[in-house]
Amino acid sequence: MLNMQNNAIKYVSVSSIASYLICPRLAYFRNGRQEGLTDREVRSTVFKSVSYSLARVISSGQPEAAIGDEINAACADALCIYGESHRGSIDKAGDEIRSRAGAIISGVLGENERRGLSQMTRILGPSLTGIAVYSDKMRMSGMVDKVVDLGQGLTPILISTSLPPPTGIFSSDRVKLAAYAMLLAEKYSIDCAGGGVEYLPGWCLRTADIRYEDKRKALYARNRVLDIMGGRMPEASRGKLCESCSFVNTCNVRVSLLDNLFKK
Repeated sequence: MLNMQNNAIKYVSVSSIASYLICPRLAYFRNGRQEGLTDREVRSTVFKSVSYSLARVISSGQPEAAIGDEINAACADALCIYGESHRGSIDKAGDEIRSRAGAIISGVLGENERRGLSQMTRILGPSLTGIAVYSDKMRMSGMVDKVVDLGQGLTPILISTSLPPPTGIFSSDRVKLAAYAMLLAEKYSIDCAGGGVEYLPGWCLRTADIRYEDKRKALYARNRVLDIMGGRMPEASRGKLCESCSFVNTCNVRVSLLDNLFKK
């Protein structure tokens, strides 16, 4: 009798690909691990909820008051979702985004002047949000924050809770967009040639063509994550991010154990 569990298709999530791009060892420690709800996830929920409400903000005659109301509503919704035990994380996220409300409004209104209200409404309040995509052929899966038609067909949009780089988009975001573009292209039988990142703090939208090189990088990272899912521990990428990594102690212990093993 076939072991159906062992023969089941293993999907590599785009979030795992993103973890691998940050540090291969991070993807290894996160694989199959239930970390529980983190402050990072709570913050992301609040920020994305505000992002989804910005169409109402720019159509309001008083955007400053409107964004304050939307932030309060986002925090109230997060409290319904996560409960009182996470109120501290929710309040912290709310305070952070309130401190950036002026920059968000300025960025949105500036982009509204360049693109026009019709396109900005599609960007800020699209009908397709939180789209689950997966591919048996590519063995990848993910959840696209927004899918928008910018006049050249469907375009995946990431909502980033970080500040943007001085120009363009981060290389890791390029690879994530390429992964989502391939998944959307298969799901809807379309040519998905571009993507974008909505950097919420200080609001701006950066668009980019989906390059062959980015697709190759996404599939390379997928293959390495599949190796990890098979039990292979990769090398770590040592850097400044190690200081804030929740796995730093475990990672250092593993390295020490391996060093001792190979020295024997």
